[in-house]
Amino acid sequence: MKALIVSSGNMENLNIIKRLCEDVDLVVCADGGADLVVKADCIPGIVIGDLDSIEKNTLNRLKGYKVKFIKFPTKKDKTDTELAIDYVIGEGFNEIVLVGVTGTRLDHTLANIFLLYSLLQKGVKATIIDDHNEILITKDELVLYKDEKKYVSIIPFKGDLLGVTLKGFEYEVEKKNIKFSSTLGISNILISDTGVIKVEDGVCLVIKSID
Repeated sequence: MKALIVSSGNMENLNIIKRLCEDVDLVVCADGGADLVVKADCIPGIVIGDLDSIEKNTLNRLKGYKVKFIKFPTKKDKTDTELAIDYVIGEGFNEIVLVGVTGTRLDHTLANIFLLYSLLQKGVKATIIDDHNEILITKDELVLYKDEKKYVSIIPFKGDLLGVTLKGFEYEVEKKNIKFSSTLGISNILISDTGVIKVEDGVCLVIKSID
């Protein structure tokens, strides 16, 4: 099952949210993410968080639709986004798309990207999408499909990447090692309809970017 989690970070293209809402089994809003979903003319299934950033008009509208609310204290050990992730995993979802989790708060952006690793460890397929990027994570093999996102970057996540093979890209490699903190894997270009990324050892972020 596939869930969409929408948080209150930056997201201007509401058409992306609307399209994603129509392509999942459940839409969960992390607090103020509900404002984005309503602006995209969608109704979530659940709103989770301390409800300190959701607009009053949104709150009243969703209550009218009898949307489920799960309220947490303002002082808590997890962000609203992580609480939303915990909920959908507890409900048995094995694929999660995260929107509105990047933005001007660099601390939140980094923490949310790091959440991809915990989801990888749990065997949950996860993707972060914003106006300009799609962020994925892998420790073995990943297949990408050519779209409007021109650039593909391979970034070592927690140590060196060993035995990296790239097929279908402008710069193809065969069992190449990429050092942690190296920029070697930045700004490759997918030239085939599909691209294959294989990693023998290590964990890497894969970021597809429009510009």
